[in-house]
Amino acid sequence: MKSLRLLSVCGIVAGWLAAAGGSQAEDGKVLQVALAGTMEQVIRRQIGPAFTAATGYTLDVTRQSSVLLANRIASGELKPDVYISSDANVMELVMGSANNDRARWYLPILRSRTVIMHGTQSRFNNDIEMVRAGKLPWYELMQRAGLVLKRPNPTVDSGGYRAIFVFDLAERLYKLPGLKQRVLGNDDNEGQYFDRTKEFPLIRDGSIDVFVTYITNPLVEGLPFLDLPEEIDQSNPSMQDWYATASYTNPRGQTFRGTYTAYAVTIPVAAANPTAAEDFVRLLLSEKGMTTFERAGFYWFKELGIAGDEAAWSSRPRPLRCSASSILRPGTSRRSSRQYWSGRIVSAESISAPYNSRRRANSAL
Repeated sequence: MKSLRLLSVCGIVAGWLAAAGGSQAEDGKVLQVALAGTMEQVIRRQIGPAFTAATGYTLDVTRQSSVLLANRIASGELKPDVYISSDANVMELVMGSANNDRARWYLPILRSRTVIMHGTQSRFNNDIEMVRAGKLPWYELMQRAGLVLKRPNPTVDSGGYRAIFVFDLAERLYKLPGLKQRVLGNDDNEGQYFDRTKEFPLIRDGSIDVFVTYITNPLVEGLPFLDLPEEIDQSNPSMQDWYATASYTNPRGQTFRGTYTAYAVTIPVAAANPTAAEDFVRLLLSEKGMTTFERAGFYWFKELGIAGDEAAWSSRPRPLRCSASSILRPGTSRRSSRQYWSGRIVSAESISAPYNSRRRANSAL
């Protein structure tokens, strides 16, 4: 496979959803979608029904952690029509001969950030509110004796290693030697892993005080959260070089380096329904799709760049194209930056959308 390179992405098919609308789901028309858990609710509740109404295809969703999904795809165990990862870095695990060439390109489509989710019954609520008011540094709260902190499993979940990066970056930014070890123990501290199947109620009742996670989780669950500074939350493309100073290697020997958070999509080589998969990606990139994602807490890119094999992208029967103007709200200003995945520049021009207005006062800490 060729080395990663930028391809311009332009010219989305405007109004395709409206033109195709009104059809009913038909027996046997199923699109297999593998996706990160933080993407599940918006796909199942909104994007999926819209896609079914437009095309007649129903979605069969496999929801697991991004790294776990990528490893299953690489091994051949899982063969989705579409794969959406919560970290563009993870797409490297399904590309190249070492990973059986399961995919040949990917498209970063959305941005996110890491926050500190909490409930309303924590015995540290006074401290939490002091952080929110800018009167207590967030990292002091994290070191309170008896605080119960949870985070995703970094061995299989991009949110897990991003939680590690939070404290790695903070230790060096604030010149607090040993901060990461004091708060997390070792990187693979299983006692802190969050089990989403049973532990959300424990946040609500105060048994768990804080959960370091993507912003989409508190928004979906209706729980409050604390913002982190941009130097820490891995959201700002212009801080990419700083984020890249953090890294994590899982027990399989797979290394992930800090980047700003970018969700990415690909259509694997073995997709059984590539045409329907292309239509699904078009819906994700449409004004309707991007507006839906924004309401769920994701951020838009102002321009998109494909990473991967140029021939594999351009030789598709109906090459995917999208236009920045069709994806962005009017009046947003252009700002140059650089995108990195796996330590390599794949886009010399990335335009970042404005941040959600709900930034907390403690972001300046």
